[in-house]
Amino acid sequence: MPAGPCPRSGQRSCCQRAGFTPRIAYSSDDMVVVQALVAAGMGVATLPGLALQAHRTPGIHATEITGNARHIFAVTYGEPPDPPATTALIEILKTAARSMMTTSPDRTLRP
Repeated sequence: MPAGPCPRSGQRSCCQRAGFTPRIAYSSDDMVVVQALVAAGMGVATLPGLALQAHRTPGIHATEITGNARHIFAVTYGEPPDPPATTALIEILKTAARSMMTTSPDRTLRP
């Protein structure tokens, strides 16, 4: 799993609350590099929506993780349907994001 520009500790905490520890093999603050790692089949990553507006590597697929004040996308390679493990990870991230929003009173939930 490439770690994108979202803080690594935040990614780990989110995954641990969902019941697993991510295997982060690569880390970069460069959003183009993160997308290139995903396109090369090195895993999935989380990216802010603005990163995808600034640059989008051809062939990657982004799934919005809703329920956040920020728009964060899980980025995968190729057209859906995704492999079962990728689909499961995206669902876990969505669930964890919703859980974080309901337990943090200082955050605003979006419909």
